[in-house]
Amino acid sequence: MVPMAELFIEWFGEEIPARMQARAERHMAETIAAKLADHNLGGTHIRSWSTPRRLAVAFADVALAQEAQTIEKRGPRVGAPEQALNGFLSSLGLTRDQLEERETPKGQFYFAMIHQSGQQTADLLPDLINSIIASFPWPKSQRWAKGEMSWVRPLHRINVLLDGEPVAGYYDLGGGEGISYGQTSHGHRFLAPTDLDLTKPNPKTKPLAAFYDELMMSHHVMAHRDSRRAIINEQLGKLASAAHMTILEDTGLLDEVTGLVEWPHAIMGQIDDDFMSLPRDILVLTMRSHQKYFALTDEAGALAPAFITISNMSADKTRDDMIRKGNERVLRARLSDARFLWDQDRRTALADHASRLDSIAYFDGLGSMQDRVDRMRGIAVRLAENIFGINAQKIDHATRLAKADLVTGTVGEFPELQGIMGGHLARAEALADDVADAISDHYKPVGGGDTIPQTVLGQGLALVDKLDMLTSFFSIGKKPTGSGDPFGLRRAALGVIRILDEAEIDLDLTPILGSTQDDLLAFMTDRLHVYCRDRGLRYDVVRAVMQPDQLADFNVLAIITRIRALDAYLTHHDGQRFMPAWRRVHSILVSEQSTSPADRDGDIDIQLFSDQTEQQLYDALLGLDQHAGDFSNDASKLAAMTTLIEPINAFFEAVKVNDDDQNIRNNRLQLLSMIDEAVRSFAHLAEIEG
Repeated sequence: MVPMAELFIEWFGEEIPARMQARAERHMAETIAAKLADHNLGGTHIRSWSTPRRLAVAFADVALAQEAQTIEKRGPRVGAPEQALNGFLSSLGLTRDQLEERETPKGQFYFAMIHQSGQQTADLLPDLINSIIASFPWPKSQRWAKGEMSWVRPLHRINVLLDGEPVAGYYDLGGGEGISYGQTSHGHRFLAPTDLDLTKPNPKTKPLAAFYDELMMSHHVMAHRDSRRAIINEQLGKLASAAHMTILEDTGLLDEVTGLVEWPHAIMGQIDDDFMSLPRDILVLTMRSHQKYFALTDEAGALAPAFITISNMSADKTRDDMIRKGNERVLRARLSDARFLWDQDRRTALADHASRLDSIAYFDGLGSMQDRVDRMRGIAVRLAENIFGINAQKIDHATRLAKADLVTGTVGEFPELQGIMGGHLARAEALADDVADAISDHYKPVGGGDTIPQTVLGQGLALVDKLDMLTSFFSIGKKPTGSGDPFGLRRAALGVIRILDEAEIDLDLTPILGSTQDDLLAFMTDRLHVYCRDRGLRYDVVRAVMQPDQLADFNVLAIITRIRALDAYLTHHDGQRFMPAWRRVHSILVSEQSTSPADRDGDIDIQLFSDQTEQQLYDALLGLDQHAGDFSNDASKLAAMTTLIEPINAFFEAVKVNDDDQNIRNNRLQLLSMIDEAVRSFAHLAEIEG
């Protein structure tokens, strides 16, 4: 039995950008695990770490050496030309007397048994680790040595320990420079700037993963990312609670700040009262975007005149006061700049801002931003004609002003406020609330976690914005590919689908898609499949409803409503009774390839009925046709289909479809075809599994 041990690896260097750390930690653990497996070294991932200055991982149960193995190689056929046999022997470094002759189902062949002794893990690790470093997929990297080495930031140390002992190795940076493997980590840059020997105390007496956590903590480094994030979150909550405030939830900022510090310490600062009249979004974004501060709300839910910053230093009253005052001073300057821009922007009417949109290029081939607004107004007219509750004049007014804030100084400084700033400016000049809200919300939903606009006008304007994006880019051939979607068209399509579904808007998109209809309909259909899958709808039900002949009108609400109705029906007692009856009908028709439903255009001849069950089934089908206009929703259509169960079952009990009389046989097949066609007009039930 090969002895097992713990493997520890740490890469230490300059500050890794916060947004890259979590992914890098996962990739490091996953690729090392894969390399160990490829080399038959075992290994169980215990723990991994990431901070601004380090990535580390620990594995248990790593073999200290590969096990010896015997590999069987089949050579040429016995009796093959000497040249082939000599080539086989030469490739393996063997002689003829070392081969076996063996009978196989394909004839007699030569076989070589190659015995390989296992290599020591410590000898394998340098090449294994170096290959991972060389191919590490950083989103951005830089060169700093004389050679070709590229890494996210300068890498200073590579520490590798196996069974508590340092592994000898060397990473060549090129240009005569390199990094020798070692055993020395480093504490906090300011609070404990000292080298740390990872072999002392002897980690063989304690798992190195636990030893590393303790060693780092004792030198002011919370190395484990999730633990550090939890500590920050706890500190935020305690500090806010003590001041009778609540943290404005921001998981993205929490993740980012977790990657900026190794020893977090929360400090609360104050915002000058004269800045609190600024729009809330400007205040929050100034703190978040520029300073990485957490905003707070008071007990009434209003934005509080305070913020919390996360320091990378330990608690100390004198130092905390200095840090607080320094951050307040910086924020004061930032907010002064933001207030200047806001004051400047609101001196100009939104319509006057909009008059400058022709100076902003939209995209090559799609004209200026004013051209985009003109296209959007055309779509808005169509929506006003087709969506109940949308006022044509209001949606035209909102559309003309929707992009006006793109020329403002505030949006120039804070691009994230597009739309939102337009809404604030609309309110500042006392435009109608629903127009201001629509302008604010017309980019919604931004991502899966966002909500759709809450007003009918806002929903209409959001649809106008996204439909223009889709039709415009498809019209110039800029479609998403498997590898990329630089214009966010998938997100726009899902936004359209979400709004139509969640707001229950009954709208056929086909007339709006214009000349791009075929390609864009196929794209929207694919996005609707994705949308349904993500919401847990049965995929076979989705396929059954979304067959091409079902999509003459691309009405998202109607399609999803039918999918949900059919899904519910199939789990109901009626649906479970109907499916066996329909499958019996369908299987007979499928087997009759020469007389498929599409070939039977004749009428039913009731004179050929020889059993009352034929007439009863025919009457039930006629009832479906006569009352088709009464089936106002999918539930009533499914209820009508349920009335066919008993007549179908009785028909099969009483008659044989394949009657010896060809006319009777064809008449009965035509009767079954009527059932199939009636069901097919609702959904292709052949797609349903089970």
